[in-house]
Amino acid sequence: MKGQAKDRPMRIAVIGGGRRCKAFLEMMDARRFPGLRAQIVAVADPNEEAVGVQLARSLGIFVTKDYRDFYKIPNLDLVIQLTGKEELLEDFIKHSPAKVRVLEAAISRLFGDIIRFQEESLLRERQLELVEGIVESMFSSIRDRVLIMQPDRKIVDANRAFLDWVGISKEEILGKFCHQITHRSLDPCHSKDFHCPLEESLQTGSTGHAIHEHYDRNNEIRYCEITTVPLKSPEGAVELVLEIQRDITDELEEKLEQKTRALKRDLARLIHEDKMIALGKLVASAVHEINNPLSGIHALARLMRRQLDEGLSPSDLDQFKFYLQLIDTESARCSAIVSNLLSFARQQKLERRPFDVNRIIQNVVMLSRHRMELQHVSLVLELEEGLPEIQGDPGQIQQCFINLVFNAMEAMPEGGRLTIRSALDAKRREVRVEVEDTGVGIPQELLSQIFEPFFSTKSQDKGVGLGLSVVYGIVKEHRGVIYVKSEVGKGSCFILRFPITSETS
Repeated sequence: MKGQAKDRPMRIAVIGGGRRCKAFLEMMDARRFPGLRAQIVAVADPNEEAVGVQLARSLGIFVTKDYRDFYKIPNLDLVIQLTGKEELLEDFIKHSPAKVRVLEAAISRLFGDIIRFQEESLLRERQLELVEGIVESMFSSIRDRVLIMQPDRKIVDANRAFLDWVGISKEEILGKFCHQITHRSLDPCHSKDFHCPLEESLQTGSTGHAIHEHYDRNNEIRYCEITTVPLKSPEGAVELVLEIQRDITDELEEKLEQKTRALKRDLARLIHEDKMIALGKLVASAVHEINNPLSGIHALARLMRRQLDEGLSPSDLDQFKFYLQLIDTESARCSAIVSNLLSFARQQKLERRPFDVNRIIQNVVMLSRHRMELQHVSLVLELEEGLPEIQGDPGQIQQCFINLVFNAMEAMPEGGRLTIRSALDAKRREVRVEVEDTGVGIPQELLSQIFEPFFSTKSQDKGVGLGLSVVYGIVKEHRGVIYVKSEVGKGSCFILRFPITSETS
């Protein structure tokens, strides 16, 4: 019997069924401490709704309202009082059987405190588990991509949004460097020309910010806004870095599209304003050019009328034919000049269609020839025949050439030579146009600025410096290239190259 009593677990009864009893029952759970050779066999408390009583009942432990019922429990080894009322313990000791050991009041109080500490520890543990669960839930449900990294850039955790975005499992990503995953590179992104927000957080101890190009799961480049937040120890050392990534590619593309539309509206307005300036110059020149043939036509008409009044002879008929031919030629020239002026002045929407560059150049020459003659500028045309048509707006290209011709003439106030060339560059599949003058030239230090708005090498009464910037905008709008070669005192040569599209080749 003694051997059996020694081998069996200690049988314990508890006076008090409150929170301490509940904590004690949980602490004595054999599932948590399988090596513990003790079991609670009874709980006494007059309150049947006490939490310890309810737990004991659910565990199949004997429950009673009166602790005196413990006297009837066979083989009871120990009674513990967890109510904090010492008089209950003294009453139990007074009537208890001798074989039942009872913790003295001081020890019982100490044991109760231990259980209370255990209860508080379990409570904090549950709270910590709850907080960790909430944090894990929030971490996984954040729509932005989140990484947790060590200061050496090794990844220690990543949320679901990041894993889905890169298309890699968490097991594959842990322990890798961030630049291996996001940049597909073995080298860190921190360099002289590339800002690393993690490095910024390590150096400053505060948040870092940057915009990087990252690869997604389809190996496509996306623009991401990166924010890093250092996670510090109580001593202030950075132990981990939280990195938040937000894809702003669509946002940037939308802003770029809005900016492009605004630039196109501004360019269209500048083109129209510049066209009006050029039109004023053309009209002033064309008035003189038209006036001369009109004066001749008027004189011929008066002469023919006087001859008709005096009577015609057979020889006068041949003279009249000659006069009529002159009138026809001069009036047709006036009509062509006016027609070109009206076409140039007409405000039209951008209309892309194939057109012949040489024809545009000839129209520009017709409109500006009289002014060339007045300024003693000789014109040399070297136009290659049979050029393929290019795609674009012929009205805008005509404006380009008029601006370049006017600039060339203004660079030769005392006269000179203006050469306009056109040619096919079959290797590059481009049509090349050159406008060359023998004027004053442009200093080398100013060549990089001549296409900027409002920059001008002329005096203020000659213009506001929009001409070449408009030319540059039109050429770029037509996917072309424009550049200049110049030498002070010898002249300038503006070179334009326009691509030949498949529709026009």
